[in-house]
Amino acid sequence: MTVALLAVHGMGDTKANFADEFKAAIRKRLGAKWQNVHFESVYYQPVLQGSQKQVFDAMRKHIDWMRLREFMLYGFSDAASLEFKKDEVDSPYFRAQEVVLNVLDRVHQSLGDVPVVIIAQSLGCQLLSSYLWDAERAPNAFAGVFKGNYDGIDPASPQAQFRRLRSLQALYTTGNNMPIFAAGHQNIRSFSKPHPNFRWFNFFDEDDVLGWPMQPLSADHAAQVTDMSINAGNLGLGAIFKSWNPLSHELYWGDKAVLTHVASTIRALM
Repeated sequence: MTVALLAVHGMGDTKANFADEFKAAIRKRLGAKWQNVHFESVYYQPVLQGSQKQVFDAMRKHIDWMRLREFMLYGFSDAASLEFKKDEVDSPYFRAQEVVLNVLDRVHQSLGDVPVVIIAQSLGCQLLSSYLWDAERAPNAFAGVFKGNYDGIDPASPQAQFRRLRSLQALYTTGNNMPIFAAGHQNIRSFSKPHPNFRWFNFFDEDDVLGWPMQPLSADHAAQVTDMSINAGNLGLGAIFKSWNPLSHELYWGDKAVLTHVASTIRALM
């Protein structure tokens, strides 16, 4: 059986080839079984990047600590922009969800109703959580592509169900910063299981100040998420300088524990 594997990037100035190394590592672990994997990258950074670059370029001659400032501006601007006036038509929130939806449409058009596995990093975790929350409430979501009837597709059709991730078997979140978005709210809740066999694995590193466990967030999350604490970046000599500090935030997708777990799940679904 073919399995669709989707990779969703996190915050910051992200290139279109962000998932190439992860894809190669998973492919190596699966060997001949890779022929039954349909891989897609969910690249939503262009929704935000043009305006960010314009602002950063205007600031360059007035600032120091350039790389840190660039990370802060791109990263936290991503988070703020996705939440700002998200109920408006053509908001960054809507357009980022539209990227997810278009990828799912492409997969469904090619393969039909196949099992889906998603790995999301950093801000991508919030994007996917919001997408699943809204999909559960379609067509009555407060914001995003599931507010109303997006483009006239029959809500009972297989395509509409696939868009709502009813085929999602496993969600992997890494460097998950969802608690930052939720901490100021009362009665924190999670989306419901989109599929009866759905499993959610959350990898975090205690040295990563942007990556958090999810089970303590709420009773919903405690019942649904499996938290997995790791020392991110235990492959390669270069990672030795990052694995013990906040730079571990960028190392999850090269970590042996993460790669082995994802590959094992994909094999089990075939």
